[in-house]
Amino acid sequence: MRGLSAAFTTDFLISFALVAVILILLGLIINLYSELSTIKTRYKKMMSGAEGTSIEQMLAAHTAEVNAAVNEYKKIQHQLDDVERLVRSSLARVAVIHFDAFEKTGQGLSWCVALLDRNNNGVIFSSICGNEAERSYVKPIEDGRVTSNYKLTKEEEQALRQAMSR
Repeated sequence: MRGLSAAFTTDFLISFALVAVILILLGLIINLYSELSTIKTRYKKMMSGAEGTSIEQMLAAHTAEVNAAVNEYKKIQHQLDDVERLVRSSLARVAVIHFDAFEKTGQGLSWCVALLDRNNNGVIFSSICGNEAERSYVKPIEDGRVTSNYKLTKEEEQALRQAMSR
């Protein structure tokens, strides 16, 4: 009988240990299921936006907005480039010099005007006034220099230098 009692005790202990392990594993499974349920709930809540839209829909909408903003930026950048080209070629630098072309007049009635863009291209207008006559001249300026067909007077050179320094 003793052998039967020892076997019964060993079987009982093994059974008890297995039941304990099963109960512990069951507790862990219930705990994991509870945490999974909580995570699922939070995930569903996160995936549906404030107005019930999903994050994918929100990302798609934001991507469309970003693409529209990029296209608008490119359009504005192109317009800005056009404006910069226009500004560079518009009248930007002006200088006026009055002088006496003839000693006897003494009234400073002669003048020259340099009109240049930001690339130092433009013209110089000159008017030489005397007692009986007046002469006007126009000389083209490219890159801050008069073309080879013309020569500048000292007053025109002064007007050109003043205009280019502005």
